[in-house]
Amino acid sequence: MTAVVNAYREAGFAGDFAVEEATQPDGTVRAVVRCGRCASSLDPQRITMHSIRRLEGASDPADMVAVIAATCPVCANDGTVVVAFGPMASAADSAVLVAMRDERDDEVLPPAMAPGERSPGATGHVGGATGTAHTGGSNTETS
Repeated sequence: MTAVVNAYREAGFAGDFAVEEATQPDGTVRAVVRCGRCASSLDPQRITMHSIRRLEGASDPADMVAVIAATCPVCANDGTVVVAFGPMASAADSAVLVAMRDERDDEVLPPAMAPGERSPGATGHVGGATGTAHTGGSNTETS
């Protein structure tokens, strides 16, 4: 996962985002994304997703995460957020993954792989770590 995050950083997506749960005035809890630069707590529908790279744990395929390259609508911070997906994902991670604005066709970054990875299905290197590009099924990344 570190190699994928570093590949996005090298491509200019060096900022950080975090998924959080926010309690609303009416007492309900909802998922938000906090920008590491401007500290805005954002509805995930406002965040633009440029690329997503899904990974599974090498020793445990149930360890499924997605590294998302995104842009903050408030300060234009380009960065990454890591969310879990699948059966072990938190409700907040799942809500963010579903709600983000999917702009992967904007040609800012490869839509389903980290910058520098080979085409989908080809084994390649990302920042020195071996990985398999992903476009929809499961994949395995080793470090």
